[in-house]
Order: sequence, then structure tokens, then C-alpha cells
Amino acid sequence: MDKLIITVAPCAPPAQLEAYPDLPRTPEQIADEVVRAWNAGAAIAHLHVLDEQGHPTQDLAAFRRTIALIRERCDILIEGSTGGLTGFSAAERSVALQADIDLASLNPGSVNYDRGVYINSPQDIDYWVGEMHRRGIKPGIAIFEVGMIENALRYVRQGLISEPLFFNFVLGQVGALPATARNLVFLIESVPSGSMWEVTGHGGHDLQAALWAIALGGHARAGFEDNIFYRPGERASSNAMLIERIVRIAREAERPIASPAEVRSMLGI
Repeated sequence: MDKLIITVAPCAPPAQLEAYPDLPRTPEQIADEVVRAWNAGAAIAHLHVLDEQGHPTQDLAAFRRTIALIRERCDILIEGSTGGLTGFSAAERSVALQADIDLASLNPGSVNYDRGVYINSPQDIDYWVGEMHRRGIKPGIAIFEVGMIENALRYVRQGLISEPLFFNFVLGQVGALPATARNLVFLIESVPSGSMWEVTGHGGHDLQAALWAIALGGHARAGFEDNIFYRPGERASSNAMLIERIVRIAREAERPIASPAEVRSMLGI
């Protein structure tokens, strides 16, 4: 198996920030969380474009400051999000592509999300893929339903997404694929041979998802964006606490942890 790539997603969703005012939200706080997670073993940081109060925005000032503070202190790879802002234009949703990032999330299709719909139109996907290709940013291809795999592979055949492919299988989102090992294996068997993949577990399934990834040769993600709780009823004191748990389990399973430099080589960045 490849060495384990661990991604930290430190930006808690707006609803969690409102419920728990002490969660990290400023550039300095998010940067501190990322550096601590890097020290714990994370090689990629998945970041949303947020303002000084932690709210989604199209203003890049606080986002660029967050990245600068991170890069001053560690060599973790930065993945910018292009999701989470349905209702905005494709350009507004992908302002992260204008910053100093290494990867960007790519959502190649629409999906139900609880009582709403997470809309990613074919025209918007065309725009995001084109911008990532033009700027030399590696797509992290987020898969919520299996049909999204074929949507992404069309761009591979067009030469707009380069191998090695890096998929992020998102399981447990209400309205999409449930978080089960069977569904994960189905997705793994549906991507081209040689593809790399990580798992994001929604709805409290982050630890389960990490266990499956460690066992099956994939890669893991954890952080306050996915789950602020270490176990039911007990909040994690930091994003690093969640990363440290994955590292401990991986070492017990004799799965070495990939450094950021090794991840750059593995992903062709």
C-alpha cells in the first residue's frame, strides 16, 4: 500500500460556529490549527474562503492571510474549496483558485443535501475544470454519488484533468450515499485502476471512514468541517486531536504516514 495521506479540514461549518463560539475562525486561529495538525501528521489542509469572523465570503483577504501564516510555519499542501456556496456564480464559488493553493476540490455533479439540493451544473463544472487546468491546480474530485465519477472522467479523456487522479469519496451526507463499507468498495471499484482516493465521513462517520481507508489502501480526512466531536458527547479539543487518532491507528496497522513532500510526488504536484 501507499503511505497514508491525511487531510485536515479545520474550518467548522457556519451552524457549528454559531453554536460553539470558541471554535477557531480567524486567520490566526485557523493557521494555528493547521500547523498543529501538520505536526500531528496531516499533509494536506482543506480550506474554505472565510472572512475574519469565519463566514463564507468571496473576499480573498483573510483567506490569503491564512495561507501566508500557514506557509510561514510548515510545508503542508493547501487545498482550496470550490463548494458550499450554492446560489453564487461559478467564478464567485471558486475564488480560492486565485490564491496560493496546490489543490482544489472539484464537485462534478449535483446531489440532494438534507432538505436542499447541492447544485453543480455542467456549465459550472466546465468552468472549474478549465480554471484548474489553466492555473495548474490539482483537482481533488469529490464524489457524492457514483455517476459523478463518469462526469469527471470525461474531462480526463479531454486532457483537462491529469493522472494520477485523486478522488474524495464523501459518504454519509443526508440525501446521498450512506456511509457503509459496501458503498465505499463499490466506489473504489468504479474508478480507474491506479487512481488515488480518500474518504470523507459525514454525520459522525469520520472515524469509520478513516478505518476503512487505512485498511483498504486509501487515504483519510478529519477535522472540524466534518465532525467537531472526538466521540459522542465529547468535543475534540483541536483538529490535531482528530489527526493524532488516525496516526495512532495507522501505525498500529503498520501503515506509514506520508509527508507533504511525499504527497507532492505521489500526486504529481
